[in-house]
Amino acid sequence: MNEFVQQLRTLFERSVITLGDEPVQVYQIVLLIGILAASVVLGGFLRRWFRSLFNRFRMPENLTNRLLAFLFLIVLIFGIVLAFRIAGISTGFLGNLFNYPLTEMFEPPAKPDETEAGTEESIVGEGDKKLTLARLFYGFVIVFGMYILSKYIQWVLRRQVLQGFQIARHTQFILLRFLHFTLIITGVLISLSTIGVSFTSLAIIFGGLSIGIGFGLQNIASNLIAGFILIFERPIKIGDLVEIMEANIFGRVSSINLRSTVIVSLDEKELVVPNSQLVTEAVHNLTHANNLFRLRIAVGVSYASDVELVKTALIEAAHAHPQVIKEPDPTMENVTAPFVRFVSFGESSLDFELLAWIPDSFQRFDVASDLHFMVWEKFKEYGIKIPFPQRDIHHFYPKADK
Repeated sequence: MNEFVQQLRTLFERSVITLGDEPVQVYQIVLLIGILAASVVLGGFLRRWFRSLFNRFRMPENLTNRLLAFLFLIVLIFGIVLAFRIAGISTGFLGNLFNYPLTEMFEPPAKPDETEAGTEESIVGEGDKKLTLARLFYGFVIVFGMYILSKYIQWVLRRQVLQGFQIARHTQFILLRFLHFTLIITGVLISLSTIGVSFTSLAIIFGGLSIGIGFGLQNIASNLIAGFILIFERPIKIGDLVEIMEANIFGRVSSINLRSTVIVSLDEKELVVPNSQLVTEAVHNLTHANNLFRLRIAVGVSYASDVELVKTALIEAAHAHPQVIKEPDPTMENVTAPFVRFVSFGESSLDFELLAWIPDSFQRFDVASDLHFMVWEKFKEYGIKIPFPQRDIHHFYPKADK
């Protein structure tokens, strides 16, 4: 037994390869592979757990897949670094690559008369602030963690706090959006501090970018400003039913972002509209004050029809539809029961208009279609005819020459 243990020890202590000046033994390779396998298993577990968490947050599928891929990459890189450190294997070239100061690539070569002491003092004084690939990776990890933390805090506040206080949906959206931007900006600042970026240099860079924004990024800047106007002035809110006349866009607002607003159409298609378009163009907000909507059903009948019978048929059709408001309560200001207007004496018909209120603007097309069917059936029941335009054509034949 002791001899077998001694043989195993000899096997594990045998050197296989040499990285740099340090030999790598068998047990180090076994330990490295074991930790890498554990990190892959842990990455798969975290991937499944975070997918269920993201589904609770109701995040888009494409964004979820990207975040999960980035999460798995982070776990894998941390697993590789941890495996090399625990196994005691020198990373050699990779270690130098990840810790190489990237700023030196853009610095001019040192002057010959510089002393070694001065050079060494400069490196020591700035060594903790040098930008490396490792620091960049840590910065991305911090921003990613802040993004996940922001989503989780928003989900908890929405479920546990805001709904309990019965805060309006649009107010909830503003509070959660402000919290999200605050956490993301905080994460970016911490990330920049981690990688050693000078905030003085950033101020100079953003000062130069402001000139570029003034010339080349006017649309983006106008959309950002319009986004703040939409969020705080509230001409439209989450859940409003809007119609942009010039662009022929109709749907319900699902989200208001800094650059664009997402509108869900009747076909359940998401339309991404720039915020500046919602601020500068005419937008019909059907639900700004309430969800009520008045339908207008225009119809023309024959001149031989009984107008009172036409009125009765139209009123009966409106009262037969379950979505039409028959008797409005006192809280519904300016809402009336269905009634009929005699509009005009047309060229070939008597023109009437049925006006009826419905409680949900989003259903106006369906209800209007139902009323057209019901009016047609009522007209057939009462023998009311809908005429079609008639024209008398007179033919003139020239006289034959004698």
